[in-house]
Amino acid sequence: MNELEAIVIKAIAELLELPNHNGLAPDTQLQDLGIDSGLMLELFLLVEESVPTLDVDPAQLLPEHFTSVASLADFVGRSIHAQAVV
Repeated sequence: MNELEAIVIKAIAELLELPNHNGLAPDTQLQDLGIDSGLMLELFLLVEESVPTLDVDPAQLLPEHFTSVASLADFVGRSIHAQAVV
């Protein structure tokens, strides 16, 4: 598990008020956790708070970015990299 995946897992645990996030892994499907479109925005905001270099327009968020822990971490990583290049 990489650092961004760990940040996403921590944000999920906070969002869902999970006392133990040991069952969450990069391949965990967010929909299986009951994370719907409203919670996805809240989840992203929590991730954004943990990654100071991340600044993404919410309009850029697509459902495919929220399929799993790994897909969200990948989107965050690509967004950070794109901002660094600009």
